Amino acid sequence: MSATPPSTTPVHIARRTPAIDAAVLHAGAARVPARFRNRALSLDSIRAAAAAVILGAPVIVPAHYDHWAHFSEGRDDLARAFDDAGLAARLRLSDHGTWIPLRT
Repeated sequence: MSATPPSTTPVHIARRTPAIDAAVLHAGAARVPARFRNRALSLDSIRAAAAAVILGAPVIVPAHYDHWAHFSEGRDDLARAFDDAGLAARLRLSDHGTWIPLRT
């Protein structure tokens, strides 16, 4: 059984909302070793890149991927996964408290 209700998967979101200008994805592969069999509670970098492909948004802003101990992946992992997927130009990474341009 999936932990994510089927109506909230990227495929279902893309079907319901065909023109997405920007997507904010919870990334960082947050893990709590004593819970959930150490499965990621948020998107890992490869799944975030896959979600970006499915959603088709020209701008992807990852959220909540650093500064807490339970994140197992960070900025470098996201940059590498998006680059490997040919999506580096869509990825918007910034430091906390800074603005991110959403227009390309």
